[in-house]
Amino acid sequence: MRTDYLWLIGLMLFWASPAAAQRQRQDSAGAVQADSLRHRIEERFASRVQERLGLTSDQTAKLRATSQTFGARRRELHDRERRLREALSRQLQPGIAAQPDSVARLTDALIELKQQSAQVARDEMKEVARYLNPVQRARLFMMREQFSHRVKQAHGRHWMGRRHKHKDRSWM
Repeated sequence: MRTDYLWLIGLMLFWASPAAAQRQRQDSAGAVQADSLRHRIEERFASRVQERLGLTSDQTAKLRATSQTFGARRRELHDRERRLREALSRQLQPGIAAQPDSVARLTDALIELKQQSAQVARDEMKEVARYLNPVQRARLFMMREQFSHRVKQAHGRHWMGRRHKHKDRSWM
């Protein structure tokens, strides 16, 4: 009986390994594709900013460096927010008792993260103010806000499509 059980586990691992390897290849290919798409979008946005703000080549170079520095921070915060929201969603699943201490910690962490994101935005705008005039800075801020709004809309449409495919997640 025990050997049958071990044999069954071995068989499951044998069949799961190729599937897991395939998923891992797809995940890494998806990450490369996402990075490539993000790079193309950032380049297109940068050229529009340069054009609309009438930036000099020196201003463009400084803005690019600032954007890379603060963009990395924003992505890190966004990734952390995504992980926290996923953990909170798992805690708040219908039919499963949430752990109040865990929910409180996750909620507090999300609030703290919002404050950190606001501070990063303030720090970035302070840095940008060193080489852009107030009108350029305001236009940059508005362009980024509009861009962020469009990204959120597109992301929302993506998730709406996924919700219709996965009825069990309709509560999200």
